[in-house]
Amino acid sequence: MSLIGLAWAVGGRIPRRVGDALARILAPAVALLPLPAVTAWEETAARAVGRPITRRERRALVEVWIRNNLWSLSLARWDDDEVLSVVDITDADLGKLRTSLAGPGLVLALPHMGSWDFAGAWCARVGIKVISVAERLPAGLYDLFRDARAGMGMDIYPVDQPDLMRALADDIRAGKLVCLLSDRDLSSRGIEAQWGKAGTVKVPAGPALLARRTGADLRVATARYEGSRLRITVSDPIAQGRPADMMQGVVSEFAAAVEASPTNWLMLRKQFL
Repeated sequence: MSLIGLAWAVGGRIPRRVGDALARILAPAVALLPLPAVTAWEETAARAVGRPITRRERRALVEVWIRNNLWSLSLARWDDDEVLSVVDITDADLGKLRTSLAGPGLVLALPHMGSWDFAGAWCARVGIKVISVAERLPAGLYDLFRDARAGMGMDIYPVDQPDLMRALADDIRAGKLVCLLSDRDLSSRGIEAQWGKAGTVKVPAGPALLARRTGADLRVATARYEGSRLRITVSDPIAQGRPADMMQGVVSEFAAAVEASPTNWLMLRKQFL
């Protein structure tokens, strides 16, 4: 078994409460290490919130990072009651999801916040079929992530799948929820948007193009840890219009969520242009 496979197998067997305890115990020491990813987050988060990041926030980010990875590794083994027991979402926000799915369809744009994998697993447990897209990672990681997410109740397409937009449009018309991570661009065809007062970022056009193509609502969902629980928040629909204007609306929602909880934003790279 490869080192990656071994880490996956071990991590997938760590119970949630043990994983949360490990994250709390390890975070102070790990936060002291000169990790390039954490240093990049510190610079990016400081730009996003308009002030220096504190040592306490750096430790909190590392704890979220460790916890998110352990949750993602083990989620396929969680039973339904455990998934449902750790989510906080208002009736109004759940109603937004169901209203869009019952009507024009729904595209959800998400940032890399909290545990987006868990948000998808929760949707599956409340009867919402989730479709998403992932980059094709090396060393078999894509297959591991795809199979794990299938175990959580989600279907994943590779980003380079032929006729991807057509497949996603068909899923929307079939009443499925298409969730797309949208706070960084993986191609050379992204749209520039203003992130509050922090500067310009490049984000994918896909969520807006897909919503325009199908007539579906485009909403933003964010997830953040609150103690041992996960809070999921859903926005009102982003106004239909030009793709650039729609993605600016998405980025404005992202910026507000990150400003409120920067340590939940797992943007472990430099983000601003």
